Amino acid sequence: MAKLMSQKAYAQSIGVSKQYINKLVRSGALPTQNSKIDPDIANGVIQAQREPARPLRRNTPPPETFAVAPPTPRRGISVAELPTLLLKTRIKSETEKAKLLEIKAKVEGGKYIDRVDAEAIIFKRLRPIRDNLLTIPDRLSAELTASQDRHNTHKILYDEIVRILDDATKPVLKKRS
Repeated sequence: MAKLMSQKAYAQSIGVSKQYINKLVRSGALPTQNSKIDPDIANGVIQAQREPARPLRRNTPPPETFAVAPPTPRRGISVAELPTLLLKTRIKSETEKAKLLEIKAKVEGGKYIDRVDAEAIIFKRLRPIRDNLLTIPDRLSAELTASQDRHNTHKILYDEIVRILDDATKPVLKKRS
C-alpha cells in the first residue's frame, strides 16, 4: 500500500488541479481515508475517467496512439461496471431483434397484413353498408307515409335496419389459404 497523500499534494504530483481531485472525491468516484488519497487507487480511477485523446498533464501534447483505445466510460460509471452496462445494452438489442423477427414471421404466415391494405379492404366492405343506411329515408318514405300505425312504422324501419346490418356480419377479411 502506498503512502497516503493530501488532495492538493496528489493533484500536484499528477499535474491536475486540486479542484478536479476534490470534485472526484465529492462525487464518490475517488475514495479517501481520513480525507487522504491512496495514489495507487486514485491513478486507476483517473485513468478510467479521463479521455484517452486528451493528455494526462497540462501543456503536453496528446500521446500518439495507433491502437484502438478502450471505450471511455461515461461520468459516474466505473470500469468495473462497464461490462455489465454493455451486457444490458446487448440484451436489450437482442430482445428488440427477436420482437422484429416474430412480427416478420407473423406477417409472412398471414396473421398480419399491411395497415393500408386492411384499411382499404374495410372501407370497401363498409361503404355499401353506410350508403344503405343513409338511403333508408328515400327507399321507405312512401311506405312509411302510407302506414298510419306507429307499431307498423317501427317494424318496417326495424326490419330494414336489421337486413342491412345482417349484411355487415359477413366476414370483412377473407382467410388466406
